[in-house]
Amino acid sequence: MKIKTSALLCASVFLSAAMTANANVKVEFWSHALGGTYDAYHKQIVDKFNKSQKEIELVHKDVNWGGMKPALVASIADGKVPGLAMMPTEWMNEMSSKLLVPVTKEIAPFKSQYTDAALQNATVNGEIYGFPSYQVTAVMVYNKDMLAKSGVKPEFNSIDEVFTAAKKIKEHTGKPGWAPKLQDGFQTWFLFQGLPLIKENKAVFNSPAHAALVQKFADAYKAGVIVKDVDLTFDKQIAAFANNSIGMFAEGGHAVKKINEANPRAYAAAGVTSFPLNDAKTAAFGGWSTMYVVPKGQKNMAAVVKAAQYLTSDEVQYEFAKASNTFASTKNTNAKLANDPVMNDPNDLGKVAFKMGTQVIDKSRHFMIRDVPDEAIMHKLMNDKIDAAIQGRIPVQKALDEAVADWNKRLAKK
Repeated sequence: MKIKTSALLCASVFLSAAMTANANVKVEFWSHALGGTYDAYHKQIVDKFNKSQKEIELVHKDVNWGGMKPALVASIADGKVPGLAMMPTEWMNEMSSKLLVPVTKEIAPFKSQYTDAALQNATVNGEIYGFPSYQVTAVMVYNKDMLAKSGVKPEFNSIDEVFTAAKKIKEHTGKPGWAPKLQDGFQTWFLFQGLPLIKENKAVFNSPAHAALVQKFADAYKAGVIVKDVDLTFDKQIAAFANNSIGMFAEGGHAVKKINEANPRAYAAAGVTSFPLNDAKTAAFGGWSTMYVVPKGQKNMAAVVKAAQYLTSDEVQYEFAKASNTFASTKNTNAKLANDPVMNDPNDLGKVAFKMGTQVIDKSRHFMIRDVPDEAIMHKLMNDKIDAAIQGRIPVQKALDEAVADWNKRLAKK
């Protein structure tokens, strides 16, 4: 979709005027857990931007996964904030009210470049808090040797079929058949299956249907059919697969690249297949999105916005998508990628995964807890109880009843 010329002119005049008296303004942007693998990419886009104009100097810093939140909070407290910080949608949602600056007005002149889903992910209580960046959707990555030994065909039409396959892998190899991303929070599974968390301002995730879903995971956990780790980080997941410790896991195509880096032999033994849609065939699993947020305490918003517009432009997102096998948040980029021969190489497993993702990206959603007070606390209240139930430390129904009661106490004060 073309952005209106008048809107672009207004934005350009606004930005240029605001920066005239601030030549050579430095805008530091933080990427998130992209160090090493994408250093060359970041150097390329930074050099290109800095050579293109004289008003702003773009500076890049990568922050590891566990370091982003504390580093951002510390920078705000010290008054030395980066211009932009990349983070996943749920972190933006959690931090928006107290630590971030809304960018609804600033993004308006060019927001039509983003997909509706990306903008929805960036919106909290009617305000946009981030410039949408890359996103992923899941495919099933599997060990071809383990599935063949177990008599499993890599074709799954439902979650029940995934559990059945995982059970066979466990029986024939002695190893967990599947790592089901419990680390992302069980709200992902509830929402993926169309099970609501809240109705009429009351928590409702203790219904028989909710309990049956949690019990399914608890039974598989007890039997060793799924990985016995409810906090299996992305890096630990890649390492486990690379060491032939698990049969299958669901992730975006970028995970395939990481497997190759960790263990080329494991990469050679890997295959990918489509992850099943939910029972209603309306939603894809593993939707995950990122955005560049603006921490409170900015000294030059005009420069920050210009940098953000560049970092999330079609051109820059296109290059990152090709390098990482992820999807862009802009309409034109994903359309271009779908027809790019480079992204359709049948001999490149990451590209095969990407091609599968293009079939469901329009159904992919970033499932998370929203519109609740103290989202981080609510997330912990729910998932601590569910983790305990899955690990067999508390009955499933009791865990859900207690979590719902805790939620409703807080929702009553909303």
